[in-house]
Amino acid sequence: DLNLFGAAALSKTHPSNETLNMDILQPVDTNNDMIPDTIVMIPNAPLAGLLYDIDPATGQPVNKQSRTGHHFYVGARYDINKTKTKIGLEYNYGSKYWITFGPASDDIWTNKLGTHGSVYEAYIIQELPEIPIAMLGKAYLRLGYQYYNFNYTGSNSWVGEPKKIEDLTAASTEFLAPMKKAQDIYFTFDVRF
Repeated sequence: DLNLFGAAALSKTHPSNETLNMDILQPVDTNNDMIPDTIVMIPNAPLAGLLYDIDPATGQPVNKQSRTGHHFYVGARYDINKTKTKIGLEYNYGSKYWITFGPASDDIWTNKLGTHGSVYEAYIIQELPEIPIAMLGKAYLRLGYQYYNFNYTGSNSWVGEPKKIEDLTAASTEFLAPMKKAQDIYFTFDVRF
């Protein structure tokens, strides 16, 4: 049996004046020789808002505006009924301003449905019909591979303006270390009852 699926979604933001604020250490050049010679604590400094940054020099929002993001997700799975094996391929894409309701996942970088870019996945699922889990329960082994191609920073985050990965420099400041590509191999034992 061949199973196909597809899904699409839009996200729309309307940012308020709420920002992420933190105490930060700021190097300061007190004698104007272009070399920082002291560090001061700036308490409760605004850093970023909902898909926008704060200018560190002025403390004012940069490009604070409503944003629209989009996402699509397609896949195919072939079920081999005789052996209770399922083989699947999936692809999903999230745009620059796509936000998902998945930032609380156990892996902030590779939650595939929140990625700003493309994710390709291949997997095989094997039902274990001989394992008695419960009267109506089933057990499965799943082996899979995911390949991530990030186009923008900020996947799975709503804080700060997403930046194009190719435009980043060594001086670019990001909340999390930016990644261009990632790979994930997983093996799970799932029980449904």
